[in-house]
Amino acid sequence: QYNTYPSTYTTSKHYEHIGVPEVSTADQVDVFSNKLYSATEVLHVKPTDTVLRRVTHYQLTELKNKDVTVNKRQEKDIGDLVASTNAQKEVLEFIRDHGSEKQAFILIYSSKQILDVIEKKVKELTESFVHTSLWFVESVSIENLTDLGSIEWKYTPSSVSIDTYKQRQSQAPVVLKRQVTSITHLFDINLKGEKLEGATGITISDNNTLIFCDVITKKLYFCDENDTYLSSICCPYDPWDISAIPQTTTAVVSCAYNSYILFVDINGRKISKQIQLKQKGTDGVSATKDEIFVGAKGKIHVLDLCGNFKRTINVQKVEHCPGFISVCSNGNICYSFNHEIHCITSNGNTVFTYTSHDLRQSRDIQIDDVDNIYVLGRDSQNIHKLTSSGTLEDILLKDNLCKPLAFCYNKKRFKTYIANNDGKTISVFKTS
Repeated sequence: QYNTYPSTYTTSKHYEHIGVPEVSTADQVDVFSNKLYSATEVLHVKPTDTVLRRVTHYQLTELKNKDVTVNKRQEKDIGDLVASTNAQKEVLEFIRDHGSEKQAFILIYSSKQILDVIEKKVKELTESFVHTSLWFVESVSIENLTDLGSIEWKYTPSSVSIDTYKQRQSQAPVVLKRQVTSITHLFDINLKGEKLEGATGITISDNNTLIFCDVITKKLYFCDENDTYLSSICCPYDPWDISAIPQTTTAVVSCAYNSYILFVDINGRKISKQIQLKQKGTDGVSATKDEIFVGAKGKIHVLDLCGNFKRTINVQKVEHCPGFISVCSNGNICYSFNHEIHCITSNGNTVFTYTSHDLRQSRDIQIDDVDNIYVLGRDSQNIHKLTSSGTLEDILLKDNLCKPLAFCYNKKRFKTYIANNDGKTISVFKTS
């Protein structure tokens, strides 16, 4: 018996010199043949053309050719499957990055038949895989030896399996925690004649409506999920920063030189109400699903989602004005001031302070699903990626930036929107 598993040859003692080949693929047929020839010397049999060459060389060559033919056919089938799968993958990725959720739904539904065919071919190909072993079937009569015997393949079904569509249906969906490792410029949004003078705040809603505010024109601008400009509305005050409230259709706006915050009806594209705070002006604003955080000189005010005052958090220094704010999943609060990034607990205790000669005039802050912190530098014209403990991990973007003022990601973090060119352009970047 000759196979790829550890074993010993257990027939007549005259054959014990043949041994066990290391592997049994078609590439080792010649090695196997040589071992049979060596065995004939022990048996004192002359390797004549009519006996050994017919039994060994012819049979082994025939088996080898058969195995090579099967392997080439399987390689071709695999290549065809890879090509068809990659074609579907590229289409899906394009719609994922540039299309809407409706377009993605239609594409997935229309691709079902194609994917079913691919799955069927994968299943059939997988089931055709076998483990092959060479077996030597010795001649029955050793005394009247006219030939050594015959060579045969032994086929063992492959242990590789494939889950069918029905099996996959019952599996729980896996939500990947996505973080950004690179950013590539795609295009600038066409505002259809509208002119930006200084967009200082930008956010995106749960349904991927992009909203940005211009502190100079005193307007809010709206774009749909395809990055198509929709319209703008005027603000009664100077809008500085904006944050969409998660799981709602409302955004909240801070005003640079006034003590008001504005609530925006995203679907209606209108200001629904305004609330006056007991402070001279408002700086950065950030909203979670439970609270609103508004920056002021030396402090951060915490409001409920209706705008009612809850408490005040003192920042690290009384002269600090938190220009932009972002809240981590653990409740820690990051804010920018001049060339620094500060992180404090919900009680105001210091977690870390980040400074770098490569970060000048720190602006907007974004936090991903694993609490990595992304900081926009206006004068350094880059984005710093920090760990949750405030350690620099990477500088992601240096090119195609000119005095950026604010930025945000779409909900799936496949795109980045940056208020570029001193807030006069909204640039769209691809993230990966």
